[in-house]
Formats: sequence, C-alpha cells, structure tokens
Amino acid sequence: MIWYHPNLNRHAAEHILMGTNKVGSYLMRNYSRGGPDDLTVSVKYPDDVKHFPILWQGDGYLFGKHKFDNLRKLLQHFENIPAIGTADSTNMSGCYQIELRYPYPREVLCDNTASYMDIDEHIETGARPADIHSSGELEDPEFEIRQKSGYLTKRGERVKNWKNRWFVIQKHWMRYYASKEDASPKGVINLSTALDCNVDDSFNNGFTITTKRRIYYIQAATPEDRTAWLEMICWKLDYYHPYRGETDKPKPLNSFKGK
Repeated sequence: MIWYHPNLNRHAAEHILMGTNKVGSYLMRNYSRGGPDDLTVSVKYPDDVKHFPILWQGDGYLFGKHKFDNLRKLLQHFENIPAIGTADSTNMSGCYQIELRYPYPREVLCDNTASYMDIDEHIETGARPADIHSSGELEDPEFEIRQKSGYLTKRGERVKNWKNRWFVIQKHWMRYYASKEDASPKGVINLSTALDCNVDDSFNNGFTITTKRRIYYIQAATPEDRTAWLEMICWKLDYYHPYRGETDKPKPLNSFKGK
C-alpha cells in the first residue's frame, strides 16, 4: 500500500500534508499514541491536518464506530466510501466531512500544527462491494480509495442503440458489464490513456469519454449523477496524466456543476 508510511510521526505527517496544499490529501502511518498494531489516517483539511486513529482491539480494527476483522476489510470499506467526517465543536454544522482525494505516496520523510481528533463519523452512503482482483495482500496495486460503480446507459459503437450497463471505476480502469452480477466485462476503458471527458447536452444527462480509438457516449440517470461520474473520471485523468500538457487536461471539477 503506497500511502502507508510506517516510520512517519505525527509532526512529519502534518509537515508533508500541509506542504501538498491539496485538501483531501491523506496517508496512513503508525499511531504514535497507541499500541504497536494501532494505525492513524492523517488527512489535509483546508486549514490544518486532522488525524483519525485505527485501533487494534485484539480481534479486529476499530475505526470510529465500526469494527473490521482485518485491514483488508477496512480498506474495502474505504474504497467504497472515500470520505471522513468528524465532530468539531467549532463547526456550526457539528459534522465536518471531507473527501479523501489524493493518496500521498511513501517517498518523502520530513519533520514540524494541527488539532488531534478522534473520529466520530465515517460517511455511510451506498456503494457496491469492491471488486478485488488479487491474492489479498495489502500491497495489491488494485487497492485504491478513489473508485466508483453504478448503472449508466451507453451507446453502442457499431449499432447505435442504447443499453444499460453496470460501470466500475477502479484504479485507471473503467469496466462495464451487462449487469451488476456479471463477472466478465463487456468492455474496458483505460483512463490512463483517455484524452478527455466532457458534458454532452445533445441528450439528457449525457457525457462523453474520448480515447485514441473512439468516443464513448454515456447517459446518467440525473444531472447530479452525471456530475459525480464526470468528477471521478476527471480526477482519474488528471491523476494518471501527471505530465500532460495544459491543453490536454480535463475540465476542472466545478466546470461540470449546473450543466
């Protein structure tokens, strides 16, 4: 797991994450105030860094109000629900939620403030159990928090009819299946080589994904659903194309809202 930093302390984590200047950057490290098997997720908020302990209970990991038999199950939970919320007495809403967006790779060790907080809430919004394509090790490259799944309608390449497909975005792959229950995809879009994604208002809640080979025409159920898919695809294109020219980058996330 590239965002696990076993030798990083709290102050170093704060220094690194504050230096990214990206809200939603996160990493996992050992919990310096806990036992040898306890962990912490450190997350960059707009003005500081907050730390969320994952405590070993002898028979599983306790994360907020939820208990997981092992780390793999905890990571599966994170893959489907990439967001954290905390009770904050200074926050009038009483619950300050933030999305986990940028895993910080195990490359930098630094050292230097933030408020330490126990986790109160982990956002529980529906998601399909993660597809796992591995032997089960935590170093599995398929493991990633930023993933999405759900039904969309896609136009055929040769026969221009529209069919409902179950889409799954995991890592840089966007697979689509005839149904949620199918094990083999009907097709795969490689987002690491895709060129662009855009709103297409020529049909309701439509958008396109452009690759070197073709343009995929896709329809979401609602405007909000379209925005959510475009934001995810845009993030993936940006994340897996770190050296693309400015003119090749996808639209900013807020450019999809309200269209």
